[in-house]
Amino acid sequence: MKTRFELLQGVNQLAGDGLLGAVDVVEDMHLAIVAGIGRFVPLAGGVAPAARFTYARVRDAVRLGRRAADATAGLLRHRLPDAVRDDAVGPTPLAWLAALNGAIGDRLAASGNPLALRMGLYRDGIEAGPRAPVGRAIEAADGTLLVFVHGLGMNDLQWRDARGNDFGAHLERERVGFALHLRYNSGLRISANGREFSHLLQALHECHAPSIRRIVLIGHSMGGLVCRSACAHAERHRLGWAATLDQVVCLGTPHLGAPLERLGNALGALLATTPYTRSLAAVADVRSEGVKDLRHGWASDHDRDGVLAAAGGRGLPFADRVQWRLAAATRSARSTGARARWLGDGLVPVPSALGEHEDPARALALPASHRRVFTRHGHLDLLTGEAVLAQVRDWISPRRRPARAK
Repeated sequence: MKTRFELLQGVNQLAGDGLLGAVDVVEDMHLAIVAGIGRFVPLAGGVAPAARFTYARVRDAVRLGRRAADATAGLLRHRLPDAVRDDAVGPTPLAWLAALNGAIGDRLAASGNPLALRMGLYRDGIEAGPRAPVGRAIEAADGTLLVFVHGLGMNDLQWRDARGNDFGAHLERERVGFALHLRYNSGLRISANGREFSHLLQALHECHAPSIRRIVLIGHSMGGLVCRSACAHAERHRLGWAATLDQVVCLGTPHLGAPLERLGNALGALLATTPYTRSLAAVADVRSEGVKDLRHGWASDHDRDGVLAAAGGRGLPFADRVQWRLAAATRSARSTGARARWLGDGLVPVPSALGEHEDPARALALPASHRRVFTRHGHLDLLTGEAVLAQVRDWISPRRRPARAK
């Protein structure tokens, strides 16, 4: 959990970076306009050097102000008592922090900004590292570990409904399994988060191998792609935790991409066509790498280059033995028809969430019983909806699950 001083330092750094970026945009537009006028007004040519000098001095002032703020925060950090200095932030700041990470988390991580979230497994908002004493609890749940993975711009506490209960708590009460929640920086590339998640599960497996007999991953939205990426990493590197992987449930996951991100990419390309709006295209392109991965449901390092891994790079890892379940939602009262399928839950179309594509090479081959469409549900309803919970319980409960086909 981030401390208040880490938030203060991070906001200060972010504000400085934002001001510097704004100065760059204004300067580029100014110089583009001057260059255009200079073709008709010869005297305008002398404006550009003066403008560059002015903008350089503005940058110097911004950097000086940021250094002064950093020094002040550092002084306060050492002068104030530990009880005040290390007071952790609560759920509301965490929600804001998670949203910020979804938008620009890759830049936060690259610049060493304290606002960048670090991946970890959590329980009731408290981090439970791989060595946490959870072995007995997993054994009491018949050796079943449930790991919930949130989506873009969200965090582990947002699986809770208005009464403070979440899927994990419900399933634990019914002795379906022991629940942990993943928290991560959703602005990073999905493949990077998948690799780190896979390593985290491996560390957990090594610490509690005798207790863990069955792992079930449940991912919402981008979280489903992170689960796919983690499974692909474990399959590729033959990691031990994958031997206990039994099921993966994806709720509203854009396996075939999200239209809104494709629209954002098209807007950036349009702005880049003229010199006067080219600097604005850079602003439109500020979207995080994680967001860009959602354009076509990229969960692999190779996807953006158009190079798929051998033997079905877009397929589902361990498809021969792991049961994959895909859930989609639509705000429509019907699960069929153009409105239901293409508007979907407001963010993810039904075919994308179900992995349905006219090209067999891109489609996710699963039987109809492994898919479900929830009508009158939005994207976030998949996190807390009672009907969704009932379906997830039916899918993953060992007592209700049908035997695997041989």
